[in-house]
Amino acid sequence: MYISELTMHGFKSFAKKDVLHFGEGITAIVGPNGCGKTNIVDAIRWVLGEQKYSVLRSGKMEDVIFNGAKNTKPLSVCEVTLTVHNNKGKLPIEYNDIEIGRRLYRNGESEYFMNRATCRLKDIQDLFVDTGMGSDAYSVIELKMIEQILSETGDDRRRMFEEAAGINKYKHQRRSTLRKFEATRTDLNRISDLINEIEAKVKALALQLKRFERHAKLLESLKDKEMSLAFLQIHGYKIQVQPLQSRIEELNHLRDSNVSDESVHEKKLIILQTVYKGQQDELEKFRNQLSDFNDKREGLQNDIIIWKEQSRSAIITMDRLVVEQDKINKRKDELQDHLSDYKKVIRELQPKIDSGLNSYKQKQSSFEAIDSELKELQTMLDSMKDKRWDLQQKLSDKKSLFDRTSTIIQEKTDNISLVEERILGLEKEFQSITKQIEIKKNTKYSITEKLEKNKSRLQKKTNELEELQYEKQQIDIREHKVSAWIKSLESKCRIYEELLMSREGYPSGAKDILENKDQYKGVLGTVGDLLKVDDSIAPAIEMALGEYAKCIVVKDRKTAINIIEIARKRNAGNLMIIPLKDINDEKQNAAKLRSDDNLIGRAVDFVETTDSIKPLSRFLLGNILLVKDLKIGIKDNSLNNWDLVDTKGAFSIRGMIINNSNGNNEAGLIGRKEKIKNIKRDIKNQKIQFQKLHKQSTKLEKSIEKTKQDIVHLDSQVKDLSTNLAEIDQYLVQEGFQQSQFTGSISVAKKSIKENEQEIRSQVLLIDTLKSEIVKEEQILNKHAKEQTKKSAELIKIQSNRDQLHQNAQDLRIECLNLEGQRENVIFQQRTAEDSINEFSARKSEIDKEVTQLISQDKDLNKSILSAENKLSEINGMVNKQKSILSLKQETANDSYRQIEEIQAQIRSEQKNRETLLEELKQCELKIADFEQRINFVNER
Repeated sequence: MYISELTMHGFKSFAKKDVLHFGEGITAIVGPNGCGKTNIVDAIRWVLGEQKYSVLRSGKMEDVIFNGAKNTKPLSVCEVTLTVHNNKGKLPIEYNDIEIGRRLYRNGESEYFMNRATCRLKDIQDLFVDTGMGSDAYSVIELKMIEQILSETGDDRRRMFEEAAGINKYKHQRRSTLRKFEATRTDLNRISDLINEIEAKVKALALQLKRFERHAKLLESLKDKEMSLAFLQIHGYKIQVQPLQSRIEELNHLRDSNVSDESVHEKKLIILQTVYKGQQDELEKFRNQLSDFNDKREGLQNDIIIWKEQSRSAIITMDRLVVEQDKINKRKDELQDHLSDYKKVIRELQPKIDSGLNSYKQKQSSFEAIDSELKELQTMLDSMKDKRWDLQQKLSDKKSLFDRTSTIIQEKTDNISLVEERILGLEKEFQSITKQIEIKKNTKYSITEKLEKNKSRLQKKTNELEELQYEKQQIDIREHKVSAWIKSLESKCRIYEELLMSREGYPSGAKDILENKDQYKGVLGTVGDLLKVDDSIAPAIEMALGEYAKCIVVKDRKTAINIIEIARKRNAGNLMIIPLKDINDEKQNAAKLRSDDNLIGRAVDFVETTDSIKPLSRFLLGNILLVKDLKIGIKDNSLNNWDLVDTKGAFSIRGMIINNSNGNNEAGLIGRKEKIKNIKRDIKNQKIQFQKLHKQSTKLEKSIEKTKQDIVHLDSQVKDLSTNLAEIDQYLVQEGFQQSQFTGSISVAKKSIKENEQEIRSQVLLIDTLKSEIVKEEQILNKHAKEQTKKSAELIKIQSNRDQLHQNAQDLRIECLNLEGQRENVIFQQRTAEDSINEFSARKSEIDKEVTQLISQDKDLNKSILSAENKLSEINGMVNKQKSILSLKQETANDSYRQIEEIQAQIRSEQKNRETLLEELKQCELKIADFEQRINFVNER
């Protein structure tokens, strides 16, 4: 069995789908840092069910999904599929190849697949358990696992050995089974507790049921009284409603009369509002006309202001143009004088410029000739320098090689002596290690014998501890059961005591007598208290007695009459009394009974009582037979003269009247005091039993504690011996490894000596050759250096002459450039003066035209101003006329508005009065509605 294929998609650094194929045997994954070697190991662990994200080197499980890169988006899911070739049949499956898959989403959901079918994680873990291919098994080795295998701690190695031995599966199954046993034991204890609790609740609920029946009777009485109260309440509400209804009629009449008066005022208001609206429209018309006149007047005033400002601006502009014309004439005369001076300077500079250019050309030709000669000599000198440099480099290389060779010979000689010394030291250490290994082997044998003995003793103590723990566990279970039974009996005793104290089941008169015996003389007790029966037949006897069980037993008839009189005076309630002396016990059926499997016997024979009370038992139970099954007894004709009752409480009177009971005698009336005594006796016995069990448990606990201490002591000895044995094993492994290293080191050292001697011989031959070559190279280099020095001196002389010629030529060139600059500057000034004269002439003609236009414009503006002032005076007259008419119209409209306000005030006053009436009407209606709601509520109740 081996891993044949691994497919990864979106897992850690594998963004795209990658498939790795493996062969049989050991597979090693190598590569540079960061290439994803460990991610492949993590993928194998992850697909096999690894749940700890720290083992996968992640902060959380979602971190194993590819988180994106510079040009790659993150993924939302990752999937790894592992194919295992089951060629040796180690996996318990019929397929030759099995494919295991795991898929994880970013929301935390995880899916597992087996041969592409969905499965559980447990299925995968169970499949690979004890095969060496679990999520933490030894089939995938990483660096930290090698440390665990070679660790000094036995626990780290034990897990690997157990996985290899194939016992992990059985250990897991054992732990799982023990957990299930413990859970089942806890559930059983809890069920026992629940049964006891539920039994107590059932008894309490039976008492609550009887209280509920009493509550139902009281509720019925309360209902009748509430009906009478409701009738009286309804009658009272109707009487209160009548005056409110009459007041509502009066208010409605007043409201109708106010409505008619309000309609008259509203008609007047509508007429006045119509007139006022017409007046407002007419006022708005006059206001619009006045606004138009004002706009026209304002426009004319603005035009007059603008035209006057334009006229003043034209006059100022004409004055400015006259001044500018005078300045232009003066500047033009000055420029005419400068033009003659510029022409004279240009004629003087031209001969100087021509002479300087001729001298510069002669010097430049001489410089170019000597410069070409200098360049040829420089090229020759550079080639000589390069050749000299090559010669020096060769000589330096050979000298360096000579020095290195000498150093190597010396190093090899020193190395040989050091290696020989090291061989002697290694041989001594090898002999010492061999002796130590023999000593450790003897020590290991003695420790192994001690370890086996201690393990045997430890196993014996462990078995003894398990037996003691099992015995204590059984005693604890019995102790718990006894404790639960004691609590149940105590609860049962409390219930019977409550029944006895509350006299539950007895009529009110009987309760009063039993609670106040000092008031009632001659009372012997109740029938139920005087008769004692076994619990198994108590339901049958109580059914047979019926209501007689609730009777009060007194001495004689006279006592009974006195008690009845006292009870009547106290309003005690219902009661039944049996005078003991007046009982006729001849009522008992004296017929003989034949033997029958269904027949148990006479009921009176199963009742225990004192001799004085026996007539009572014969009187009540003398004609009653106790049978096993009432159905069979009714069919028996020989029992027709008997009343029959079976053990379940079914009762038949002469075969004609049949009554049945539920067989529950928890709240029965017969033998309550006796039951309490029996229960208390059982509680005492159970407590004694509980104390015995507790003592046994304490004794066993001490034995267990002592055994545990022995086990701890033995386990400590075993661990110490195991640690010593592991240390010896590790020491033997290390020393054996070191011994083999010494053997290898000695052979390597001897081989190194031979190689160094051979290297020294070859290096000596190389030094002899280098000496003769270095002497020849030095002679050639000296000769070449002399020739180079001669050429360098010649080059310096020529270069000095060339620099002098170049400086003279540059001085002449600068002088010519200065003269040409002066000439160009004068020519530029001449052109500038001519351009300025032409511009001044053009500007003078433009000024003449502008002055003519401004004079014409000023005349037109004066005419427009006169015309606008005439129109403005006319508009002012019309505005004053419109203002007087508008004032008269406004006064008329104000009078109409005042009349409207007066009528509106009258209407508001009438509306306020009407609202007051409506509010009072509303209050009356609300009160009536409230009374009607109360009547309905009482009817519904």
